[in-house]
Amino acid sequence: MASETPPVAPRRCTKCRVQEATLDSRSQAVCGDCFAKHVSTKCIKQIATLGKETRSPLGPSTGTGPPPTARRGYLLGLSLGVSSTVLVDLLNDNVDFQLSRGRAAPFDLVAVHVDASPLTTNTQQTTTTAAEETLESYRARYPRFTFLCIPLTSALTLPTIDWSTLPALDKTQPADVQLQSLFAALPSTTARADMQRILTRHVLIAAARAHDCSTLLLGHSTTALAELTLAEAAKGRGFALPWQINDGAYAVVDYPPSSPSPSPSTSTTPTTILIHHPLRDLLRKELATYASHLTTPPLTDLIPPTADLSNAPVVSHKDLTIEEVMLRYFADVEENYPSVVANVARTTGKLVRIGAEARCGVCSMPLDEQGDERWRGELGDPVLREGVAGRLCYGCERSTRG
Repeated sequence: MASETPPVAPRRCTKCRVQEATLDSRSQAVCGDCFAKHVSTKCIKQIATLGKETRSPLGPSTGTGPPPTARRGYLLGLSLGVSSTVLVDLLNDNVDFQLSRGRAAPFDLVAVHVDASPLTTNTQQTTTTAAEETLESYRARYPRFTFLCIPLTSALTLPTIDWSTLPALDKTQPADVQLQSLFAALPSTTARADMQRILTRHVLIAAARAHDCSTLLLGHSTTALAELTLAEAAKGRGFALPWQINDGAYAVVDYPPSSPSPSPSTSTTPTTILIHHPLRDLLRKELATYASHLTTPPLTDLIPPTADLSNAPVVSHKDLTIEEVMLRYFADVEENYPSVVANVARTTGKLVRIGAEARCGVCSMPLDEQGDERWRGELGDPVLREGVAGRLCYGCERSTRG
């Protein structure tokens, strides 16, 4: 009689050494509780650091009791993807924890989704967009937070963009038609994706100012920051990476009406807003695991199926944007060499912001005049469009002028 094969003992979690390991975290077998703790701790450490930076100035000390504090206003850019959705959930858990300790909520959160559907549909014919319907699920699950849907067309009225640097728009047309015309005038698919990202950032910053929020929170993971690093460097914005990737203060400048690309000295006094990435120490695949396995109900129930583009089929490589190429590249690198992804983001995080007064009229990033000239010397000057003026960085020149 053949002997039976002895049962295989379950793997123990390498962190707690108690529970069975059911997940892998950066080559370590861990249990669900330790994995969730890892994700939460990475995020909350960043939020705690941000809390110190946004602490209001203290008044005269009374000599007794804890120092006075003020509630903070944060605005979160909600793309409806995995990363920003996980960030909302983790911030909600943080508030729950503070309230369970008898403390006041540490911050007020406004989550804003910028709806880009006017680029493809005439939203004036519909009362409720698909994004607005999706946000209803977020409101039901996180009632303490405010969720807003702002159309991308609102960017057309923002003073933080020097409109003299872009093709003239017919102001008699509806906003969605103007936006479609602007994007139709751009020279490539990459240029249109680049402009959409820039306008989205402008809308989020404007919303933060309008709601008196001191900080804009972005749900970029380590993977997303690595993708952004290589994509922006490839488009000629390497000089601006410290302002796009690093956490910290960002000066917002309004351009006076009908003034072609003024310097900061001739524009209104700049205001300052903090931009932070609380998920900067977490890989995208870790956030995806958290969203699908470690919340009840899964966060994936909130996320539209179209939010994940990493596995979308390629219809034509000619139509792939630089961002999509980076997304697919790092999806593979993250799976097999996660340390490489982390090294890209961490190395970029060490770059220093060099003082620069001149700013690009479109992306609002500081200009690297010597570097831009070198790019032009190698690739040639962009084709200038009639009626377009103002100063642009090299990346925006290529995106808007070809």
